Amino acid sequence: MNKFYKNEKFWYVIAGAAAIVVGKKILKSDTTRNLAVSGLAKGMKLQSDAKVAFQNIQDEASDICYDAKEEAGLTDNESEEVVD
Repeated sequence: MNKFYKNEKFWYVIAGAAAIVVGKKILKSDTTRNLAVSGLAKGMKLQSDAKVAFQNIQDEASDICYDAKEEAGLTDNESEEVVD
């Protein structure tokens, strides 16, 4: 029996089993779930904010481009009018 305790592989098996038990407890806890949900929500908000910021940049760039073309006399105002 004393040989078991000196065997390195035996301790790896014990450590692996303990890690499974502890890991399962951690994954099933309410605190872990709440942290995961709040992290996911923050990530989704960040993505949404980034999309809005990118759209604003595109709109501003388009406006600047249009204004520059208008100042240079390169716009065709007749093609932009709505025909009824």
